Amino acid sequence: MHLTRAGAALGAVAVMTASLAACGAGSGESEYVLHYSTYSNATSDQSKTVQRWAEDVERLTDGEVTVRFHYSESLVGADESVAATLDGRVDLAQVGSLYAASDLSMYTASELPFESTNPEAHLRTLSRLYEENGTFREDFDRQGVRLLFALPIGNAVLGYTSPVQSIDDIKGTSVRAGGLLSQVMVAAGVNPVAMTATDVYESMERGIVDGYTSLGMSNLPTFGLSTSTPHLVDPGVGAYGSSIVVMNEDLFQDMPEEYQAALLEAAENAIGYGLEELDELGMLACEQLLEAGTQFSALPEAEVEALRERAGIAEDWVERYEERDYDAQSVLEDYREILAEEHADSDYVDALPRCMQEAQR
Repeated sequence: MHLTRAGAALGAVAVMTASLAACGAGSGESEYVLHYSTYSNATSDQSKTVQRWAEDVERLTDGEVTVRFHYSESLVGADESVAATLDGRVDLAQVGSLYAASDLSMYTASELPFESTNPEAHLRTLSRLYEENGTFREDFDRQGVRLLFALPIGNAVLGYTSPVQSIDDIKGTSVRAGGLLSQVMVAAGVNPVAMTATDVYESMERGIVDGYTSLGMSNLPTFGLSTSTPHLVDPGVGAYGSSIVVMNEDLFQDMPEEYQAALLEAAENAIGYGLEELDELGMLACEQLLEAGTQFSALPEAEVEALRERAGIAEDWVERYEERDYDAQSVLEDYREILAEEHADSDYVDALPRCMQEAQR
């Protein structure tokens, strides 16, 4: 068995025993065991997507490349994912845009609000940016990691304790938010509160926050919010973040070409798998929300457009990174151009508007 740097770094007796056993005849062990770190749990739509990808890899390599999963930050923290992939503590990792600003700055374009309402177009755009825009890819090359595929994230929802028909209804209140959505909340006159998703349910129960965002429909069942949210609002933000699977580039290059090809071929199917898993959990959330009597609404389009202009987040993003010598304007322009092309080619509809239509029947 080829022992990856991550396998060596783990150093655990069980891992080393398995490695030594693989050296014997007829051990049945894979030639490569890739260690994957994720901050998601085993049943999330994102983890299920990677599980299906790993099954394809194992099939395409006749079992010679397998993946060992380390869930819920059990091996490394979410904010260490890029560094751990580079230094060999892991071979593969889930990297969230929320944690990537210092390591993969241009990747944070995926967090820009008001740019995309189609999760499929958003996923495919990130893959194309990696291949087509040199500035976007430079960060990955410098960090020694390869983007294999993007993971599913739906459009942002706004869960609230009381009815919301207008931005005026949330001004002066406190809402759980993260990433660039925090800036949107500030522009809306809302106090953004940073907290983990696991704390949202109790915080709403205790009145610490009046609502939450920076979550999509598929996230709600995991955190008990699809049965406890009295009012769910489409804030018009669309895509609000991203996560991706990256691999140590040196390890990838050291693998035989047929194994490299298998990893990439399996990655081509991962977006489709991701959308299927996103749909399943998103529509489960819809079913639970409807059963719980949740009331749905959407912010008026004119208010959303005015909020977008007032927030000026895309312009601020470009200015911030061009001060650091990035050609951020070219990334934004290509991002928008590719998004437009992918939107035109996709008829995918996020679970939130589908559920709102269902609620009106």
